[in-house]
Amino acid sequence: MKIRYSHLVVLCFISVLSFGQNMNIGLLGQASYTNDNNDIWGYTDSATSKEYALVGTTAGVSIVDISSVTPQKKQFIQGPYSIWRDLKTWSHYTYVTHDNTFAWNTLPDHGLLIIDMDSVNQVNPRYKTMNPIIPLVGGGFDTLKTAHNLYIDENGFCYLFGANIGSGGALIFDLNDDPWNPTYVGIFDNYYLHDGMVRGDTLWGSAVYAGFFTVVDVAVKDSTVLLATKATPNAFTHNTWISDNNKVLFTTDEVGAAYLTAYDVSDLSNISELDRIQSSIGFSVIPHNAHVYGQWVVTSYYTSGVQIVDAKYPELLVEVGCYDTSPSFSGNGYNGNWGAFPYFASEKIICSDIEEGLYVLEPEYIEASRVHVVVYDSLTGAPLSNALVSFAQLSQISITSIDGLLNVGTLLSVQDSVNVTLTGYVSVDMTHQWNQGDFDTLRVPMINVNNIGEEQWDLRAIKISPNPSSGHFNLNGIALGSFELVDQLGRIVEMGVIEDGAVDLNRVHPNGPYLLKVFTTEGRTQFPVFLLP
Repeated sequence: MKIRYSHLVVLCFISVLSFGQNMNIGLLGQASYTNDNNDIWGYTDSATSKEYALVGTTAGVSIVDISSVTPQKKQFIQGPYSIWRDLKTWSHYTYVTHDNTFAWNTLPDHGLLIIDMDSVNQVNPRYKTMNPIIPLVGGGFDTLKTAHNLYIDENGFCYLFGANIGSGGALIFDLNDDPWNPTYVGIFDNYYLHDGMVRGDTLWGSAVYAGFFTVVDVAVKDSTVLLATKATPNAFTHNTWISDNNKVLFTTDEVGAAYLTAYDVSDLSNISELDRIQSSIGFSVIPHNAHVYGQWVVTSYYTSGVQIVDAKYPELLVEVGCYDTSPSFSGNGYNGNWGAFPYFASEKIICSDIEEGLYVLEPEYIEASRVHVVVYDSLTGAPLSNALVSFAQLSQISITSIDGLLNVGTLLSVQDSVNVTLTGYVSVDMTHQWNQGDFDTLRVPMINVNNIGEEQWDLRAIKISPNPSSGHFNLNGIALGSFELVDQLGRIVEMGVIEDGAVDLNRVHPNGPYLLKVFTTEGRTQFPVFLLP
């Protein structure tokens, strides 16, 4: 996996913000179709290392060699008319489902279509369809005709979701003994599952109409156990994908203005949302399918194409790449990009756009820069909510939470100017260095205006002025003594003497808040002060 760091990213990012174009993803090739497209998957020939796009269309399956600059259509296998197809691979076979056939079809329902990928260069490729008879949970039998989606896990088990069997849960087939003739071994059928994926013995399912994702123990295929459920933000759970460490789940809801959402699923008894993000190209667009690729999540959005999100820190998701495959459409609607496959060794991403056809894209996987901002009262340490935090290079203003906290992420890798304002407090100007891959902490102590200019000490009012100051302070009530200037990190940055009731700093310090500690023969006190440039 190649991770590229470049300051050219900054220029690209600024261009995107200004003109709404593609970001960190380039076009390698494209192929058009007379039929509308739907889902997509990829396959790599182990003998030749050639990479193929497996493209679902309303009329069948298109197999495309994408190893060269110009995509080459190798085979087309016709099937029943369907606006929904799904495709996955195991060994040298491709497995295909379809859904929603119509009365004018001349072909019977395929059930499960199996294609031998070793035959793609033959005049007549080898493939078959199967319509197994499935025992129902409540007794009786039914014949598999259609399914909405499928997934094949690393252990060689195939899961069909949204089939015409029972409630449309998950039918489980074993591919290990004979991939050409899968064996039915079990079912999870508590409710309809639109889609899902499996890792180890855990099924992460999308109960789209129920509006939640479901977690199922599938260790015993004919005796599955429900472990947990969790509602998703827009209550139309379309897609789920687990992180490589099995601790974070990502979901999409198939409605306008919905999100890619991250959850901490390390404890199934206490699942919690970490963060959520939308597409930068259009906030009313519909997210469709998300796939985890290392620390990144690659997500297809209908009218805004494909998005790459850096999820290294899932509590702060940051968009680091996008490509609009559907420039003719925008906003809420079921046009445009259906799916994106990111798992080739070459790192190519292939997309299936409903109207525009197949896209072969070249991404740059960029790590985001992040900062955790903590704003608090300089004297009491109390968190300050509703503080306005402005980053000049980002051209954005954010607001701290009730806990005085704020997380900000960007593609930039530059020094930035930060301004923090809050009614009743002295404004703070600071600098921050954005570093790709880092999640820094920026602590911002703020001086309450009521604490400026007077301190009660030994029954006397000690006044300090001017405050803020560029380095000279008058102390009314103290003639002689010494002082220490302490920065935000508690470091003594200057020491000196007080003469004639005045403090004069000999060094130039960065502007911002400090603590001026004063020592006399009578005792000591301290003042929050603010240095001007």
